[in-house]
Amino acid sequence: MKNNMREENVADMVKNYTNLYKIIEQIAALSPFQKKAINRYCNIADKRYFEFAESLANRMLKVVDCEDGYEYIAKTYLWYTKTIRIEEMYFRKEGNYRYSDYEEVFRKVYGRDDYMIDYVVGLGMTQIFWPNHWEIFKFFLDSFIPKVKDFSNGAEVGVGHGLFHSELLRGCPEMQSKLIDISPSALKMTQKMIEATGVDSKRAEPIICDIQKEIPVEDESLDALLMGELIEHIQDGEAVMSNMATKMKTSGFCYFSTAANSPAEDHILLFRTVKEIRDFIDKCKWRVLDEHLGTLRQMTIEESEKDGHNINYAAVLAVK
Repeated sequence: MKNNMREENVADMVKNYTNLYKIIEQIAALSPFQKKAINRYCNIADKRYFEFAESLANRMLKVVDCEDGYEYIAKTYLWYTKTIRIEEMYFRKEGNYRYSDYEEVFRKVYGRDDYMIDYVVGLGMTQIFWPNHWEIFKFFLDSFIPKVKDFSNGAEVGVGHGLFHSELLRGCPEMQSKLIDISPSALKMTQKMIEATGVDSKRAEPIICDIQKEIPVEDESLDALLMGELIEHIQDGEAVMSNMATKMKTSGFCYFSTAANSPAEDHILLFRTVKEIRDFIDKCKWRVLDEHLGTLRQMTIEESEKDGHNINYAAVLAVK
């Protein structure tokens, strides 16, 4: 009885956020498990979360721009979570990520335009439906944006759904930036997300590029760099991370995030501990100014490392 009352209270509260509510209702109709997970989090979430979640729902509906937008977003989110569960089962059994070759991942994911659109939409919705991803985004807003708000020259490598870059441009009114990604679909999605955020997308120059082969950025030119959830997707992460350090001004800042023990169908580079991530950053000529660590189900970092569970890592970096 208490659980039913709690669910009703959550539903009443979420109804104040129209588009978020409609998406959650679509998810709930398709997946009772996801309904319970979302309701649990909504039951403890604060006003800031709901306002951001409604904002993202509004923007995502504009980006997908289709008649059945609520249903499409819900189904795509559920599809994305299913791909993650499949890779988690593989990781539990084999102890490694499924892929180690970037070209194979490119053929399966990044080189397929229609697939990539679904992929980045599903990934984008995890920013509000996965508590660990919402905590990372708050860290980005609270710890990184204030440091770069007056800067003018930025870039993002691996743009994904475009939400981080949209908030970068909104929070930094003088910023002109480069969007660097190997996927045309991700670049188009990011430009649409920027526009849906109410920012002029002409402030961001899209560049189709394999960052492992070339970096279309001048040395010592960047005030702000975003490398969120990039390194685990590429084969020679150390070379890319080191080369990007040469593109920064000494006064600039980088937002960096990755994860340990976090299987996904396009993850290649496997970190198993937080120390491995910190050592990687240090070896690649960066220093950590601030960091955020997150785990699942309130596990400690030690428990997550010992049992091979997901650890989210985000940091504000500067060059050495």
